[in-house]
Amino acid sequence: MNKISRMLNKSFFGLSLVIIALLWVFPFIWMLMSALKPSDVIVMSELKFFFKPTLEHFRYILIKQPFIRFTFNSIFVAVTVTAITLFFGISTAYAITRYRVGGEFLKLWILLTRMLPPPVLLIPLFVIFRTLGLLNTLTALVMADITFLLSFVIWVMKGFFEDVPLELEDSAVIDGCSRYQSFTRVILPLVTPGIVSASILTFIFAWNEYLFALVFATATRVKTLPVAAGDFITGYAVNWGPVFAASTLIVIPVFLLVVFLQRYIIRGLTLGSFR
Repeated sequence: MNKISRMLNKSFFGLSLVIIALLWVFPFIWMLMSALKPSDVIVMSELKFFFKPTLEHFRYILIKQPFIRFTFNSIFVAVTVTAITLFFGISTAYAITRYRVGGEFLKLWILLTRMLPPPVLLIPLFVIFRTLGLLNTLTALVMADITFLLSFVIWVMKGFFEDVPLELEDSAVIDGCSRYQSFTRVILPLVTPGIVSASILTFIFAWNEYLFALVFATATRVKTLPVAAGDFITGYAVNWGPVFAASTLIVIPVFLLVVFLQRYIIRGLTLGSFR
């Protein structure tokens, strides 16, 4: 009886996981299907699962719209934000952990800045960028994203540095390494999972960022993909085909990134969560 009960529990658990996975995956499947549907099929009142696929929506956004330019803008912003945020975030987290820079007040301040909702920063940043003449530039987007994501990287990396025993650095110094050499040769390799996790998550956040891009970069030459996809939704009509096609192209790079690097993300976040 106990064996049957365990089998039923496992079956119920497995079925529950399948249902949850389908609920999560269904919107993405629906988005891809809609991107391949002809325009007249998308707006039909009845639901159609069988149709003749078409690439007209992808051709429209790639040929008749400067979507390649928008893609370059998004890549530039995401890569630049990730690189700069990691450099300063890792350095700051190491200084806070090893040298107690700023004490508990700085740690609390970093945590509080992370808890601020992004709309709170819109007006101050808008005034600053307008004064500096940075509106409608990719520089403004990079600076705005760094302002919001730097605290995230610092807090994540702080947990990893705290997990590394101080004795390892002292041993490296005794063996003849300078503080810089002990940091680059001993500490950084040990916190590589955290660096990978922080870089992937930071890239995803910067890639998907919409609010700052909508306010600080309205010119066509500096638009990013999320804002460009929203342009197909107007007050008069919604061009559903290009919306689904653009959304699919936006999601695919992030999806592939997570699929191929998910073990690093899970390992990094897990290692950084215990002390």
